[in-house]
Formats: sequence, C-alpha cells, structure tokens
Amino acid sequence: MPMRGLSLRSKLMLPVLIVGAFATVMAVFTLMSLRDALIKNSIDKVHAMVDAAKNIAVVNHALVLDGKLTLAEAQERTRDAIRAMEFDGGSRVFAFDEQGIRIISDTEENEGSSAWKSPHTQSMIQQALAGGGITYYRGARTLNGVVTTKNPKAAWSEHFAPWGWVIASAAYIEDVQTAFLQRLATVTVAFLVAASVVTFAVRRILRDLREPIDRLTQKMMRLADGDPNFEVTDQDRRDSIGDMARAMKVLTHYERERHELQIELRRLAFTDRLTGLQNRIALNEHLARAVDEAMSKENQCSLLIVDVDRFKTINEILGHNAGDAVLLDVSSRLERAVGTQGSVGRLAADEFYIIVPDVEAAGGLPQLIEIIQSHIGEPISVGGETISVTASIGMASLPQDTICARDLLRFADTALHVAKKAGGNLARDYAPEMSEDIAARFRTEAMINDALLKDEFVAYYQAKVDLSSGEIIGAEALCRWRNRENGFISPSTFIPIAEETGQIVHIGEVMLRSACAFAVACNQRSGKHFVVAVNISARQLMYGNFLATLLQSLQTTGCQPEWISLEITESLLLTDSGMVIDTLNSISALGIEIAIDDFGTGYSALSYLCRFPISCLKIDQSFVRNMLEDPQQEVLIRTIIKMAQGLGMKTVAEGVETKAIARRLRQMGCELGQGYLWHKPSEADALLQRLPAEPTTDFGSSRISA
Repeated sequence: MPMRGLSLRSKLMLPVLIVGAFATVMAVFTLMSLRDALIKNSIDKVHAMVDAAKNIAVVNHALVLDGKLTLAEAQERTRDAIRAMEFDGGSRVFAFDEQGIRIISDTEENEGSSAWKSPHTQSMIQQALAGGGITYYRGARTLNGVVTTKNPKAAWSEHFAPWGWVIASAAYIEDVQTAFLQRLATVTVAFLVAASVVTFAVRRILRDLREPIDRLTQKMMRLADGDPNFEVTDQDRRDSIGDMARAMKVLTHYERERHELQIELRRLAFTDRLTGLQNRIALNEHLARAVDEAMSKENQCSLLIVDVDRFKTINEILGHNAGDAVLLDVSSRLERAVGTQGSVGRLAADEFYIIVPDVEAAGGLPQLIEIIQSHIGEPISVGGETISVTASIGMASLPQDTICARDLLRFADTALHVAKKAGGNLARDYAPEMSEDIAARFRTEAMINDALLKDEFVAYYQAKVDLSSGEIIGAEALCRWRNRENGFISPSTFIPIAEETGQIVHIGEVMLRSACAFAVACNQRSGKHFVVAVNISARQLMYGNFLATLLQSLQTTGCQPEWISLEITESLLLTDSGMVIDTLNSISALGIEIAIDDFGTGYSALSYLCRFPISCLKIDQSFVRNMLEDPQQEVLIRTIIKMAQGLGMKTVAEGVETKAIARRLRQMGCELGQGYLWHKPSEADALLQRLPAEPTTDFGSSRISA
C-alpha cells in the first residue's frame, strides 16, 4: 500500500491498529514530536503571512514616498492585497489600528468597528508595539458548516509604524496528542503481539513524516534568516506536509521579491539619481566611517564641499536640461580629480562633497584643491554652447577643527558660505570666527522675519530737486529699519542678508506700497506732478511676481503710474532673460519711469541701454562729491550727461552737498539733484510739510552741513 497517498491522520492511525507496547511508546513519542513541529510550523506560517502582509504595506508606502501614490491609494491597495491572502481553509490576515479599530477583517462589514474589549486583541496590539510576538487564546471556528468555540489558537502580530497599523494572523492548534493517546490506549492491548509489524510501520511513517518536515523546517529557518534562494520540494504530496510545502513556496516567492526590493530600495536610497554618485544619506554613513578610521589611525581626515558658482544663472539662461548636463560633467571631473584619494558624492542641487580619509596620502589639501579647480575650470560644451564654470570650496578637517562627523559637515558648509560670499571661485578652510559670523547672520535673518511681522520697516524719503528751478519735484523712498529694541539698524547690515534669503521681496513690497501711498499724498497736496522713486532688487523683479504686486499697489493706493519711478541696478541689465525684458516693457507701457541707480559703478554695459526701456540715469554719489576737486570725475559726469541726453534720458545726480556742485551740475545740463544740500532722508510727514515752500535758485558757494 503506497504510504504517500495516505492522509496524515491515516498514517497516525496505522500504528494504533497494529501497535504493541513498544510500538505504542514509539508512536506516542513520534506524535508528540510531530505535534510540536506542526505547532511551530503553524506559528512560523502565520508569522510569515504577517511578514508578507507587512512587506506589501512597505512596498506601497515606498510608492507614496516616491510620489507615485497618495496615502489613501496606497492603504486601499494594501487592504485589497491582504484581504486576498488566505491559508489553511479560511485563515486570514487581519489588521487593527493602535486603538483596536478593525482596519482589515474577515468581512468588510466589520471593518471600522472596535475590537478593543477583547483581551486577546489588546494582547496582540501590545505584542506588536513591543516589536512583534505571539498571543495564545481560544476562539470560535467554523469548519464544514459546524461552529465550535474555545478552539486553541496562536496569533502573531507586528506593528507597521508609518501607518500605525497592527498586522496579525492566527492559526488553529489541534490537540493531536490527546487524540493519539486515546486511540493508542484502545488498540495497544489488541495489537501487542504485532510489535515487529508496528516497528516496521512506525519506522516507515517516521521516515515519511520527519524527512519532509525536517526539510521544510530547515528551509523555514533559512527563510527566517533572510535567505529565500532555495527550491521547495514535497509540493506534490496530498497531505498537510504538501499544503505546508505549497504555502512555503508562496511565502518564499514573496520573500524573494521583498529581498530584491530591499536591495533596490537601498541602492536608490544611497544613490543620486542624476549623477549616480553617493547622495547625502550615504554621506552620513561614509563620513562617520571615515572619521572613525582616521581617529584609529591618527590620520588627518578632511571634508570638502564644492559648490558650482552661478549655477542658477546657467539654469535660467540655458535651461534645466543644460544645468543637468553641467552637473553630470562636473561630477565626472570631480571623480577624475580625486581618483582613489577620496570619495565623491552629491550633497544638494549644485553642491558636491569629497571625503578625503587621509590628507597626507592625497598629497595635501592645497594640491588637491588646485587639481579640482583645474579640472572644473576646463570649458564645458552644453547644447552647442561652450561655457566655463568655477566652483567655491569649503573645507573642514579632523582633528584640527573637530572630531565629530556632524560638526565636520557643518563647519565645511560654513567655510563654503564664506567662500561664496567673498565672490566665488575660492577655497576656504574653516576657522572658528566663521561660525560666529554665520550665527550673527542667522540672528539677523530671524530679526528680519520678526520685523516684517511687527511692521518695523518704514520708508524715509529724500527730496529730488529740479536744478533749474530749485523746486522739489520728487523724492526717493529709502528703506529704514526701526527696531524696537536696538533703534535704527543700518541698511548695509540687513539689505545684503535680505537679498540672499529672499526676504527682500517682502521688504520691497512694503516699500512699494508706502511709496505709492506717499506719491498720492504729495500729488494731492501740491497739485503738481510729483514722482516718488523706489528701489527694486533683481530678486524682486525675477522671482517675486513683481508685475502683479505693482498693479495691486497702484490699485489699492489709487496711485497713478506716472507718479512712480522704479530704480534698478546695472547688474540687471546683463540678465539675458526674456522674462525680465518683458516685465520691464510691461512696466514702461503703464507709464512708469524706469531709472538705473548708481550708474557707472556696476557693469556699465552701455549697449544694453538700448534694449531696455530706460528713461533716467542716476549718477552715483561717488562721482559727484569730489567732482570739483577731481577733473577726471567731472569728465565722467559730463560724459554720462551727454550720453543720456543723446539717448533721450534724464539724469539725476546723487550726493549733492554744496551749492557749488549743484550749480556746476546745472551748467552741465543735469536736470535733477538729490542730496543733503536740500534734504536729509526723513519721514513722510516731514517732507510733505516742505512741499508748499517757495522754490529757490540760489546756488551760492556755501556748503550745507550734513
């Protein structure tokens, strides 16, 4: 009679029918061993089912992090997949939240209800929150239409923290030992004489059961150790062992997919997608390892942060595809420059990092910096254009600066900030005073945010005078910070920081609204055409949705466009941006005057004056103040005035402090003057009071005190 075709129950009953005393003892021993193995396998099975369900949640959660699914879509996909999981005649995987609310149940009607009152539910949640474990309890069971209660069950539960789910599955534990002993007692006496037959039969049964169970157990242990690379045998059996083998094949398939997914996720997590270099996550691990190794070997370990200068300009002018091409080229050049002396990774958009574990072996930092800058400085061909890029480098070293990996990164970043602030294309080694400067800048940045909330930024106004009539015909709005604790803070302190952080956009909006409101007040009071100028930064114009802000300011204050003049810097003229040109043309079309502030101190690319709708040039005070003592300065001023007249532009001279200078400027043909000769910057009310004053053309030789 073929043994393979018998059910497990029949194989257990056969020794009972032919057993003698010796066979009885052996059969009991065999059954107890089998019972323990089956119980363990049942628990391992539900454990594996829970792991498989949890892996489904992990995969869908990864899709959420990648932006491919919403959280709700990911959770619904997970619920559908887990509901489809079934084993051992209807056993399923179920899930609660941390308060016992059913998330996945045997029926969808039960989902959303609370199971917290059940002690075994509370135990499962406690086991899961503690890291996963088994809960033994008794529960109802429906089998072949018959409902039984108080059936022994074992449940395994685990916690999926990102969603707050407790995922669990339970298996029924049959009391095979009691059934076997009952039958064994009945047949032992009757079949005692057949001890030899029992011995033979038991040996066959033990071999037929133990070998596949051992194989399955060994493979389950390999699976538990994270090794899914094996073939599952005994799947063709038509008994419980065959069921377990087939279930293990399914679990092995899921575990193999999970293992491959983990490998891929780790690769993606530690690799920059554009360049293929190590990313910021990998930096933390590799830097910590390099620091530990350097400390143990007493080597100097250095971290370099390399930032591509003016990368934003490359993106704006050539496009983001060209920017990506530049980053790819720079990354390969850095790898060639560093070679085997260190590791290269990408830290952020245009920032790379280099870990040099042994500076002395690399030939020293100065030599390495020279090689890096030489490689980066070679021309790059992008989209048919040949461009040259430079890089700023910040450095920090162990043990000179710190022995902490986190501080090493912070100090190198601080040194980089100093290098970029100094103009770029420089390498700076960290010094303690750099941190103090950065901390002061951060404090100022925080104070600016607070000042914007408290309306501490106010507009002061300096009069503009018609040099022919001496009449005040306009003013310039100047930003002043009236801090409640520290009094007035110099613009030279906060304007550069606001430009760098983007806070200048919000400050500029405040100044623009104030200037528009003041222009309305001046024109209503004087009854004459009065123009108020306000400075506009390049960042406002390019990134601040400026045209909409301007139109809103005009509308809310009732200001006419011709009452406002916008002053921009020469650096904006070199921005080959269609958006900037279109914006300036739109502003000019409204009837708003556009002036170049501090003309002659910047790039002075005169050809750009014809491309932009410029109607006024402001001569910088550095030329005006000493023009009578320095003939060359006077020649420059005369040239600017003549050029402006030839282009149909007005001229405004800044920094006029004496009547003699005012008289000479008028003789040269300069239309307007601005300076302490007539008016110091003051609040709006102070200037308004001067508007009705009689005009004066008395430009004597006496100097007006500042």
